[in-house]
Amino acid sequence: MLINGVPRQSCSDLIEDLEQPIVLEPLTKFPIVRDLQVDRQKMFDALLAVKAWVKLDGVHDIHRHAPLIPQDNQAARYVFSRCMTCGCCMEVCPQYHSGSLFVGPAPLAQVSLHNSHPTGEYDKPDRLHALMGEGGIADCGNAQNCVKVCPKDIPLTDAIADLGRQTTMQWLRDMFSK
Repeated sequence: MLINGVPRQSCSDLIEDLEQPIVLEPLTKFPIVRDLQVDRQKMFDALLAVKAWVKLDGVHDIHRHAPLIPQDNQAARYVFSRCMTCGCCMEVCPQYHSGSLFVGPAPLAQVSLHNSHPTGEYDKPDRLHALMGEGGIADCGNAQNCVKVCPKDIPLTDAIADLGRQTTMQWLRDMFSK
């Protein structure tokens, strides 16, 4: 919710650290369900649109054993896996609003996370093609507000920059495979 005009996690902010009087408001980029509760379904729909998951069905047929992930890769991936889908990053993104098709920073970071997974790499081209379309990576204006408000300190702009490189490489692969 918005606490004194700033998107924050109400469950973890300490009252003694906040300026008084405290003003509580719902996030403005999502439809209000009632009082301070908002409907974040648009964010979840964006996660579906960009295929932000790793398929587990059929993995046994591809891998006889679970793929090993190097420890440095595990540490880098862990940072992005901490996303709670709270919507704070979406709230401050100037490109994410009711009149925009932009999927927003949270789904972009999840695509980056899943593209770096050994099993997730199988669907990487599908995810990148979803981001190369309308409302995808090109709609990010790089305002960097998202990274400033993330309660989990996720380096969202790093993920977005990485996806910019990945989509460019995918575009080149597509162009030269014709």
